Amino acid sequence: MNVTTNIIYTLFKASILAVVIFWTLLLTEGFVNEFILIGAIIPISLVCSLTILITIVPFYTIEQTTLSNDKIFKKYFPYYAIVAFGISAYYIISSSFDEFVCLIFITAFFILMQSWVWICKMPIKN
Repeated sequence: MNVTTNIIYTLFKASILAVVIFWTLLLTEGFVNEFILIGAIIPISLVCSLTILITIVPFYTIEQTTLSNDKIFKKYFPYYAIVAFGISAYYIISSSFDEFVCLIFITAFFILMQSWVWICKMPIKN
């Protein structure tokens, strides 16, 4: 699997996981509205894909020619996780723990962390 296919496959999996997590959190918090559930698929997928493309893929593609996937993961993931957690925590706290803001940032945090694992742990065969 080449790098582009790996990234596209990761974007697809991340989008599906984001929709599932977001829907699950919405349903458990009592936000039962068919419009939100059905209409959220495209925006969640777009935001998820753009966030991964803007924040993870540049680190990966820059270092991909010189470092192995494991080394890229060990070099960038800890710092990325700290920054992503800090940003998520800041917005959750600054919103006074608004339920919808919490849902968005909890979903985003877990999707971004899992995307790193999917991108860097997947074997690449050119």
